[in-house]
Amino acid sequence: MRNKTMLLALAVASAALFALPAFASGEEIHFDTATSFTGSGPAGNLVATGEPTISCTSTDVTNGVINAGGTTGSMTLDFTGCTAPNPFDPNHPILCKSKEAPLSNTIATGGTFHLITIKSGIPGVLVTTNTTEIVCQLLGFDFVTHVTGNVIGTVTSPACGASSKEMKLSFSATGSTQNHIEYTGTTYDLISRTGVGGTGEPRTAGLNATATLTMNTAGTLTCT
Repeated sequence: MRNKTMLLALAVASAALFALPAFASGEEIHFDTATSFTGSGPAGNLVATGEPTISCTSTDVTNGVINAGGTTGSMTLDFTGCTAPNPFDPNHPILCKSKEAPLSNTIATGGTFHLITIKSGIPGVLVTTNTTEIVCQLLGFDFVTHVTGNVIGTVTSPACGASSKEMKLSFSATGSTQNHIEYTGTTYDLISRTGVGGTGEPRTAGLNATATLTMNTAGTLTCT
């Protein structure tokens, strides 16, 4: 059985680990003044063709950092209530967790983020995830999925030019394909590989999730 993990790009995700690729400065946006944040999100899921959907009931965002300039940063994500469908008993889903997580249905991860402009001038966020190893147990067997790559979401609030202490993010997919996948002519994708050491067939994964980030102080979203 194959499975994968929901990554909230959501929010956005953490600069302590992956270097962001080079970006065209004209496509960047900025959130000034704020330097740190926390956040949370409701239920969401990750979908890939030919594999079970992994769903989590909630997300907590911690250790959020906004770097100088207000365009890049990092964060830690903790997903709870994570499960995959049980093919033998639909009433008892399979519990899924990241490899080092203390609880059987918790996924801990993070990554880096970059505030960008996507098509038609829409404010967005590009998240580069940490490699995350997810273990789902069924009938005493561990089914392991490695998730890596990038995911693009939209900033739904505040609007460009507006000030707020909150930022709302939305990630959506049609099937297993993210609705926004291109930035500065480059395609960004979230990839899952099921198998020992992440050597399974790479499969595109689509993330459906939302998150609300609360900043340490109000800031203005500048999109020009």
